[in-house]
Amino acid sequence: MRKVKFLIVLCLGIILITGCSSSATVSSSSNEEKEITSVKNYGINEDMYVTTDEGKYRLKITGIKETKERNEYSDKKANRVVIISYEYENISLQDDLYVSEMSFKVYDKEGNALETYPVTYKYADSIGTGRRASAEMAFALNSETNYIELEYYDNMFNSKSDCLIKIEW
Repeated sequence: MRKVKFLIVLCLGIILITGCSSSATVSSSSNEEKEITSVKNYGINEDMYVTTDEGKYRLKITGIKETKERNEYSDKKANRVVIISYEYENISLQDDLYVSEMSFKVYDKEGNALETYPVTYKYADSIGTGRRASAEMAFALNSETNYIELEYYDNMFNSKSDCLIKIEW
């Protein structure tokens, strides 16, 4: 019985160690690949190509707009609510690609983290190889400045972002 428990723990440890490691490379539309160790800055409507061990995909922030819509049931304070539009394309990943707001950390000009905000917007879809999708995400913004930064994480469990997107409107 002890041997069985030991083997189970050993197998789970191996799966956790090997399964959670992933390397990604981000490159711009000029196909210059850049290692994650130096985070590249992007702007609105700039293609970001992400290459992982499993394949390649493209991501682009396509727009930002403010909405007057508020959720009467939300406890989140929102002086302003911004909706960020983005698109993504599964170029060669064998598994489906799903890019949601959970892959982003968003900050205002002062460096304050923004919270997602529950309003009506287009949710992300899971897409197969050769497919494209567009989606939106909404955030409460309590700053008067028209500037935000998005850190994108190919793997949301990584401690370092893969790229930085700066948006001014």
